[in-house]
Amino acid sequence: MKPAVRVSQLSKVYKLYWGPRSLFKEMVLRVPSHQQFWALKEISFEVSEGEAFGIIGENGAGKTTLLQILAGATFPTSGSANVQGKASALLELTAGFHPDFTGRENIYFSGALAGLSRSQIQESESEIIAFSELEEFIDKPVKTYSSGMHVRLGFALATGFDPSILVIDEALAVGDQRFQKKCTDRILNFKRKGCTILFCSHNLYQVKTLCERAIWLKKGRIAAQGVAQEVVDRYTDYVREDESKSSPVSSPAVESDRDSKRQICWIEKTVLSDAEHRPRSEFESGDPLQVDIWCYFGPGFEGIPAVAVALVRNDGVCVYTASSNTAGDSLRQESLHHYHARVVFPETPLLSGRYYLNVVATDQEKLQAYDIVERAQTFTVSSTDRGIGLVRLHHYWIEPK
Repeated sequence: MKPAVRVSQLSKVYKLYWGPRSLFKEMVLRVPSHQQFWALKEISFEVSEGEAFGIIGENGAGKTTLLQILAGATFPTSGSANVQGKASALLELTAGFHPDFTGRENIYFSGALAGLSRSQIQESESEIIAFSELEEFIDKPVKTYSSGMHVRLGFALATGFDPSILVIDEALAVGDQRFQKKCTDRILNFKRKGCTILFCSHNLYQVKTLCERAIWLKKGRIAAQGVAQEVVDRYTDYVREDESKSSPVSSPAVESDRDSKRQICWIEKTVLSDAEHRPRSEFESGDPLQVDIWCYFGPGFEGIPAVAVALVRNDGVCVYTASSNTAGDSLRQESLHHYHARVVFPETPLLSGRYYLNVVATDQEKLQAYDIVERAQTFTVSSTDRGIGLVRLHHYWIEPK
């Protein structure tokens, strides 16, 4: 299948001036007086005809700049962006409206800007008005419209002339819930008809559901490219880890108390493995896994040796904590003061992502944490489930009777 969009080594740089004087100095004296900001740097990808392609990333990553170039609203500094077919861009839905023109006049105005003849515009006029639900106001000046009426007309216009390529930038996040659903249904209908879609959104569930492939932009560069679900999972992991860096740390007093307890007992080693006792760090959702822990409980330890394992997502959200306290005498003493514990998870229905294990040496009676090893083991889980959350709950759909 031939590409509908081909982007090759695309870069876009903006000149940032410190004020009117620096601009004047550069224009008149020909002395460079600006700072360069690379919004995009050497971006390359292709989108096939009929494919839905996602673009994700944090604010300021370059997503809107990329879509503006693809829509012809701005030009690259270097590289190329070739779009084959009639493209319609849903960037700023109210951009291009003449406030003194009526809604109907703006339909013809926008159609003319898109290169359509008057007869071609007339063929779509009734459908555009009906979709926008502005029949009562279509012959009133746009400047009298509310913000909701503006976006309804803007979306109807952008999708009303049967484009072969749709460029969408957060357009499904506007209007009330009913209109959002109506817009989503229209986008899905375009997809069913084989329209090429470039879809940029912070709603990662929509990206997973709508798109076959995606790219993740990070500071103007492609951080990941491939199957939409895998790219979204990698981006989600990155965001979670970035957020977890700001989590509070233990106070010096707590650390001092913990250090004193480590003199009594400590965790010697942990091993994460599969059901066949083979060490692993990559699992599929639903796979069994087991954790082996070796601990030292010294002469100063008073109580019954115990351990706990906390399974944690990489943003710090605890999925589950398993403690040997509830399992009775589950630790095996291998030699004087040395113990071995094993916890088995026969099925781990985790969704895709990165996880880690915190391991704690404790006692069954006082429940004091003598030693804590954070991120004792890290591992990843892959899943074909497109759900959002922590785990895949067993479920099925039936037709109600």
